[in-house]
Amino acid sequence: MKNVRKTVDKILNVCILVLFIAMFGVTTLNVIMRYIFNSPLSFAVEFGRYTFAGMVYLGSIYVMRDDGHIGLDIVVDALPEPLHTIVKKFSRVLVLAYLAIFFCMSTRMVIENWTNRSSTMHLPMSVVYLAMVIGSAGMFIEELLLLLGKGGSEKLDAGDMGGGM
Repeated sequence: MKNVRKTVDKILNVCILVLFIAMFGVTTLNVIMRYIFNSPLSFAVEFGRYTFAGMVYLGSIYVMRDDGHIGLDIVVDALPEPLHTIVKKFSRVLVLAYLAIFFCMSTRMVIENWTNRSSTMHLPMSVVYLAMVIGSAGMFIEELLLLLGKGGSEKLDAGDMGGGM
């Protein structure tokens, strides 16, 4: 399980990094083209929007793993222990139900929008919506692991993540 998680983490890290570099590079180039050469890139805004959305959906998988999404922890933490555990598990089941619906609906969007194209880049919108499918599936898995008591972040050193000094 640990090796699978490391491999998935490496893939997610590379994808998020590539999206960020691409977004940053095209946005920077667009600023230069617009203000210095008075000739903006027609696709830059759309490209930035899609790469940013991809980073958000992929990054949300890490947030789910860390149990870092918005919640009412102050209320739940104030409950007595048996009730605290019940409310926490029930809320995880509700989140899983929501993520299952989100996954099904985003998958439907991918299927139904294969022929629809984006306005300036002319990408199939399914490619754009695919980030929602991957993000919701990843969040579902992470939330399920948390519910089963097998999730949460494991502290990995930089060498484990493919980086290192």
